[in-house]
Amino acid sequence: MKEIHSDINIVGGGLIGSITALCLSKLGFEVTILEKKPKFNIKNYKDQRTIAISEGTKIFFDKIGLWNEMKPLCQFIEKIKVVDRELSNQLEFDNVRRKSNLGYIIKNIDLLNLIYLKIKKNRNIKIINNIRIKNIQFDNEKIIICSEVIKVISDLNIAADGKFSTVRKIFKTPYYSKNYKKNALVLTFTHSKDHKSTAFEFFYKNGPLAILPMKKTTNNFSSSIVWTHNTDYLEFLIELDNKKLKAILNEKTQDCVGSVEKIISKQMFPLSAHLNTRFFEKRTVYIGDSAHSFHPIAGQGWNLGINDLNNLYEIIKKYKSLGIEVGNKSFCKEYQNKNFYNSYTLYQVTDKLDSIFKLQNPFIEKLRFFGISNINNFKKLKNKISDFAMRVN
Repeated sequence: MKEIHSDINIVGGGLIGSITALCLSKLGFEVTILEKKPKFNIKNYKDQRTIAISEGTKIFFDKIGLWNEMKPLCQFIEKIKVVDRELSNQLEFDNVRRKSNLGYIIKNIDLLNLIYLKIKKNRNIKIINNIRIKNIQFDNEKIIICSEVIKVISDLNIAADGKFSTVRKIFKTPYYSKNYKKNALVLTFTHSKDHKSTAFEFFYKNGPLAILPMKKTTNNFSSSIVWTHNTDYLEFLIELDNKKLKAILNEKTQDCVGSVEKIISKQMFPLSAHLNTRFFEKRTVYIGDSAHSFHPIAGQGWNLGINDLNNLYEIIKKYKSLGIEVGNKSFCKEYQNKNFYNSYTLYQVTDKLDSIFKLQNPFIEKLRFFGISNINNFKKLKNKISDFAMRVN
């Protein structure tokens, strides 16, 4: 069996795992990525989803020197409108007071392609594809990640292998979970009106529908929809011909971006949430979806993964400057203390928000209307909400 020695090993070469590798290599560490999928090829990448990048996440990318290359790929969000059923009952957020945007939209494929092009040129990063982890061992303060063909020996292992983490299964790390018994329809489309850099979130009886502005393609305005609904209904929509589907979308989007002109892509994903009861094991930390996943109602799951990385980056930088090895027990506990509370809070908030906006009780509907009307009148409260969404202090 082939042996590889590395300062840090990362299980999972998706967006969070690959960005983590790039980030830590900048601190001078040799990093190995073990990825179960074949080598990344942009021509074979089918996922058409987009990522909503918060202002706080943008600040992190700026700090590690990636933002200038990401910026041309992003559509800026200048306003967010939160709508309870009808456009007449809405909250509008902007970020004029901070003189910055509320967020940025980028295609998964564009960001992953940029990161992998940079990794390809980085001598400190080694990616090994088509690898499935079989077990984890320890020897002389090292962690050994084993597959059937190789083993990677390192000081620290970072689990970035997603919601259904193999590393979590091997360690038997406990976690909370919730199955919403719904799916999300992710759909990209062109439309007749300029979105004016505005994102919308409609709260309907069966779940939220978000419209995220995308960069203009040739002469067409385009956006992405993320629509949460019952699985049976979304399966019905997926099978509809585009003419009928466009008619339904026009009704639900309430002319906020004009009429739907062309449906570019459509995909469906099951909705669930989970939260590890701890974010570390021996010489291992969990990051991103391997540690937590959330209902997409607030669009903050991916940004919290980057917040995990930001905290990990700062802790590793501190330990290196002090000449202390990474991966020991105090290191892992410090990572846990920095990240768990924020994740627990978002897990609870997104779950409760979903429940509140689904309620049809007349009293609750009046309370929601009263809440939205009053939030519009209190600038300080609106500012607090927008700061939370942007993940800035």
